[in-house]
Amino acid sequence: MQNYPNNKKLKLRLFGTFSAEWSGGSKLDIRSTKLRALMALLATAPNMKRTRSWLQDKLWSLSGQELGRASLRRGLSDLKRAIGSDFELLFDISHDDVALNSDVIEFVGAPSEGEFLEGINIPETGFTNWINDQRLKPPQLSSELEYFMPSESSGILPAVAVLPFLQSFNLEGDNILGDMLAEEVSRALSKSQLIDVISHLSSRNLNMRLLNLADVRRALNVEYVIHGSYRQDGERFHLDADFLDAESGRIIWSRQFSARMSDFLNGGQEIVADISRQIGQSILSTSIELATSKPLPEVASHALLVSGVSLMHRLKLASFARARPLIEEIIRKSPKHASLYAWLGKWYVLSVQQGWSHDIEKDCQIASDCTARALDLDPENSFSLAVDGLVQNNLLKEFNTALQRFDRAVDLNPNDALAWLLKGTLHAFVDEGEKAVSYTERARILSPLDPYKYYFESLSATALIANKQFAEGLLLVESSLRENKSHTSSLRAKIVALQGLGRNQEANDTAIKLLNLEPNLTITGYLEKHPAAGFKTGQEWAYALKEAGIPET
Repeated sequence: MQNYPNNKKLKLRLFGTFSAEWSGGSKLDIRSTKLRALMALLATAPNMKRTRSWLQDKLWSLSGQELGRASLRRGLSDLKRAIGSDFELLFDISHDDVALNSDVIEFVGAPSEGEFLEGINIPETGFTNWINDQRLKPPQLSSELEYFMPSESSGILPAVAVLPFLQSFNLEGDNILGDMLAEEVSRALSKSQLIDVISHLSSRNLNMRLLNLADVRRALNVEYVIHGSYRQDGERFHLDADFLDAESGRIIWSRQFSARMSDFLNGGQEIVADISRQIGQSILSTSIELATSKPLPEVASHALLVSGVSLMHRLKLASFARARPLIEEIIRKSPKHASLYAWLGKWYVLSVQQGWSHDIEKDCQIASDCTARALDLDPENSFSLAVDGLVQNNLLKEFNTALQRFDRAVDLNPNDALAWLLKGTLHAFVDEGEKAVSYTERARILSPLDPYKYYFESLSATALIANKQFAEGLLLVESSLRENKSHTSSLRAKIVALQGLGRNQEANDTAIKLLNLEPNLTITGYLEKHPAAGFKTGQEWAYALKEAGIPET
C-alpha cells in the first residue's frame, strides 16, 4: 500500500454524527448509511482490515450470499466514485479482504460528544449486534489513571502446560527424550514476560494419570496445553505436536518438528526455539482475536495484556493507539499488579520516541507516574524497575538513577532480559560501547518471544554501532526492520551504521524513509531529546544523521 504525504490525513468522527474530512478541510460526501457503516467497520478493525465475508454478514446478509457479494462490490465502486483519485491510496482491496490505510486515518471526537455512530441503525442482525456492543462499551480515548477502579484480582498472563511428549507405539515405555524436550520447551517459554508456564514437574506428574483435557485444565488451571508424540528414525526424531485451547478443546495447530538426536542431546536448541516461537505467536494472535471480538469488560485479563503488548510493539499508529485501552482495561480489572502500570508506562515512552506524542512533557510525566505507581506496589519487581530505568534514561536523562534501577533489576532477577538490554543501551549512550555489547548480547540470549524480538535486535544493534562494529550492527538492525519497518530508532541506527561503512547513498535513502515517518525530525531536535546528546557517541550519531540529509533545524 502506498503512503499519503505526511501532511494529509483523513479525519474520521465516529461519536455523534459520522463525518470524514481531509486535513485540508474537504469533506467526503458519503450519503449512504451502509457505506458510512462500512467505513466505521473497517476503521475499528484490527489493522483496519476486514474480510469480505465478514462485511457481507454485517451489512448485506439479508440479501443472500451472491447478492451480498455483489452489493459489497457495488458499495466499493460507489465509494470510489465519491472519493475520486484518492481511493487507491485510502483503500487496499484484495479478493478476500478490504482494508483502510491506517497510516492516514486520524480519529477525532470523544464519547462525550455523542453516541457511537449516532443515527446509524441498519436492520441487519450482524450489524445490530455489533453496534450494540460498541455502544455498550465505546472505544476509550482518555487515559487518566485516576479513573481506574479496583476489581477482583485474577491471573493476568496466559498459562501454558507443556506435557511430556510420548514415544509413538510405546506409550508405557521409556520417554526420557520426550520428557527432556518438554522440559526445555517449558524453560524457553518461561523467559517471556507474557506467558505463565506450569512447572515441568507438575505437568510431568499429571501426564500419565490424566488423559482428559478438561481434567488437565482443572488440575493445572491453564488456558493452553501442548502435547504429542515422537518417533525415532535413525539419527533423527520427529515430533507430532498439538497446541490446544484448554477450555474449548479446539486444536489451534497440529505440526511436525524434526531434529537430529545428537544435536538435541548435545545442547542444540533449534527445535526448542521453533516450538516455543510458534506457541508464542499463536498465543499472540489468539489473544488479539479475543480482545477485538467482544466488549473489553468481557475479555479475559490474559488476552487483554498479551494483545495490548503485541499491538503496542507493532508501532503502526492505528495498532499502537488500540493498545492503550486494552492495558488500561486490565488495570481496571487488576489494579494491584505492578507490572501492568509498567507496561502502560512503556506505552508512553514508545509514544514519545516514535514522535506520536502531542504533549511530550505531559506524556513524560504520565510515564513517570506509571512506573512510580508500579514500584509503590512492588519495589522488588524487576520488570517495573527496568521500565522505570527506561523512563529515567530515555525521557528524563537521569543516568545515575537509571543505572541504579537496571542494576537492582538484574540483581533481583539475573534472567530479566529487558533489564540487561536497557542496561546495555544506557552504556551505549554514555560512550561505553564494549560494556553495551556485552550486556545486550546477554539480553538476546535471554530474550523473550515475540512481539518484541525486533526491539532486542534494534537496541543490540545500537550497542554494536556505539562500539564501532558497524557491519555487525547493520546486520542486526536490518533484521529488526524486517520485523518492524516503522521503528524510527532502528532507521536512525541504520543510517549511522551505513555512514560508518562509507555507504553514503544508502544512508541518504534511509534518511528519506525516516523523514517520511518522522517529518519533523531535525538535528537540533534530536540533540535536545536524545539521552546520548551530551556524550561523544551522541555527537557522532548526530553528525552521521546530518550527513545523510536530516535537516539541521
